[in-house]
This record gives sequence, structure tokens and C-alpha cells, in this order.
Amino acid sequence: MPFADKSQWKPKSFRTIDELSAELDTIEAAHQAGTLTTAGGWTVGQNLEHCAKFIGFSLDGFGPDMKLPLIFRILGQLVFKRMAKNPNGQMKPGIKLPESENPLLPADQVSIEDGLALMRTQITRIQNGEQMLHDSPLLGTMTHELWTLVHLNHCRMHFGYFKYK
Repeated sequence: MPFADKSQWKPKSFRTIDELSAELDTIEAAHQAGTLTTAGGWTVGQNLEHCAKFIGFSLDGFGPDMKLPLIFRILGQLVFKRMAKNPNGQMKPGIKLPESENPLLPADQVSIEDGLALMRTQITRIQNGEQMLHDSPLLGTMTHELWTLVHLNHCRMHFGYFKYK
């Protein structure tokens, strides 16, 4: 897998689920026009799938295999949760997920179409009223509103590697 070019990273500006949905339209239009590229280490499809999987876990639950060591949970709740509550906060790239059977990692090959479809499925669930209320392995107890902030921030970070022209 190629390394991300952090010098090319610029976070996106969407702040609502509806704006995230519109961003997916922009991604699809750029893909269809042949102008969509990424400077990230993952393909566009992989980034989309990864973000969609994370949203899905907050809707459906993470499962017992995603439990983190106590020190990570303490740090998550004391430090990261406070940062996550900032609606204008911006997650920075650079966190590398462990690769040993991590269900948040994307497949080796994910088409842009498949990634977009999965993202749209998760967004539609939210727009149709499903609530993201499952505990986070890192941040602990979460509200739907806090999950929304976390996911928007996470997507802004990943999509910050996408170039549309």
C-alpha cells in the first residue's frame, strides 16, 4: 500500500449529514468525469468503505472482538472524547490502525462505486431516523449527536486526500 502524501491533505468543510451526502455526489461526479484522485495511502473506494464501516458499527454495535485495552479506553474518554465534542474540531491524519483482522480496515480492492453505495446506505439509515447509540470501544458511551460529530470529522479527514480536478 502506498503511503499518504500528507502535504496534499486538506480537510473538507462539510458539517452536517446532508452536506456529507452532497460531498458523495461531488465525489461521484468527479469519478464519472475522470478527475477524481487521492493522495492518500488508500484508494478512494477503500476510504469510503472504511468510513461507512465505522458508521455501521455505531448503528449496529462493535462486538466483543473490538474491545480495547483499559489504558486506551481511559485515554479515549479523558482526552479524545473531549476533543470529539468540538463541532469545529479537525481530526488529523496519521493514526495507523492495527492490521491484524481489524474489522474497520477496508478490503484490498474496493471500487469507488461500491464504497459510494455503502456510504449512501449508512447515510440513508441515519436520514431515515436510525440512531447511532452504541458504545465506542475508544470513547465509551455515546449519544447520536456525538457520533454524528465524530463521523463527520472522520470523513472530513479521510476525504481531505481526495482531489476532484
